[in-house]
Amino acid sequence: SILSDNKARTPAFGSDSVLRLSFPAAVKTGTTNDFRDNWTVGYNPDLAIGVWVGNADYTPMKNTSGLQGAAPVWAKVMEQVVPSISGGNPARFETPGNVVERTICKVSGAEPSKWCPEQIVEIFVADQPPLPKDQDLWQEVLIDTWTGLAASEACSDFTEEKLAINVQDIWAERWLKNDPEGQTWAESMDFPDPVFIVPDRACRADDPRPIINLIGLSDGQKITTSPLEIRGMVTATQNFDYYRIEWGKGREPVTWKVLEGEVRTPEESAGVLTEWDLEEIEAGIVTIKIILHSTTNTYAEKTISLDIQVPTPTPTMTPTPTETPLPTETPTPTPTETPTPTPTFQPTSTPTRTRTPWFWFPTRTVEPSPTQEDTPGP
Repeated sequence: SILSDNKARTPAFGSDSVLRLSFPAAVKTGTTNDFRDNWTVGYNPDLAIGVWVGNADYTPMKNTSGLQGAAPVWAKVMEQVVPSISGGNPARFETPGNVVERTICKVSGAEPSKWCPEQIVEIFVADQPPLPKDQDLWQEVLIDTWTGLAASEACSDFTEEKLAINVQDIWAERWLKNDPEGQTWAESMDFPDPVFIVPDRACRADDPRPIINLIGLSDGQKITTSPLEIRGMVTATQNFDYYRIEWGKGREPVTWKVLEGEVRTPEESAGVLTEWDLEEIEAGIVTIKIILHSTTNTYAEKTISLDIQVPTPTPTMTPTPTETPLPTETPTPTPTETPTPTPTFQPTSTPTRTRTPWFWFPTRTVEPSPTQEDTPGP
């Protein structure tokens, strides 16, 4: 099956090379160093043929490989002889009884997990099946969040399900974590960033452990007084970095608010971690979360839900002072204005125009006559 698989040899020889006959045939080529000789051996259930090509004195040929030298001879003989001896019906390869087909993950070769991106069918010897799907390249493992190791009975108080890459080879781990090409490949396969390798062992009791203990509070407890003192221990046997306290509404908050910022001093006794004024908090269920961070970039967290029922404080009534009435002012009468009389217009009489008499005396020049007397004019 392997030697007759045209897809398997396509990357090296192309999909339509001289090795691809009109019927299934297994074939293998070979070329010596310096091209001194080459050969091609192939067969089907009807016939097996081997072809050798080279110089009789064993001198090198000129860049002639098995694909170029012996393979064309082999293919031509197979195409002519096999149909002749089989009556035009070349025999097919039969699957032996101890060979079985199995669906596997194309990427890993194991039975596919639910995260496998592509599946194919392959053949296996019955007593050598593929690895089971819990050995696929994708694995969801329960880990101890403080050590990053697989969780166990000794380390079961701070755990998380995590998608991991199932590899054990140290060079594969380095490629996935440090090589940009490996990181790109992991991202294309939907592994989380940064990649997480399946732990090589389970956590033990002597491994570093976180300690988060709350004193005087229990899950679902009703709180009726404010402020609320949150007391407890937050520390670690090794690798303590800091802790933070947050809170959110409901049993599974969507958003969180910081109640106490990063505290870098461990609380190794039942001390007060923070004091919470609840008077502005709406009644109902709230969840408190304490997150402890390590110096190795791991963490541990603990949550507790509380029922806040702090009574609304009754406001103190301030007595309203009695107002002293101001004396009534006597209004000053507004003086009555004396209207200014409107003057009556007296028309001025038109004076009588006196005519001045006038006379018109025409001037006439009279020549004196010694006989005529002067006559007065009109």
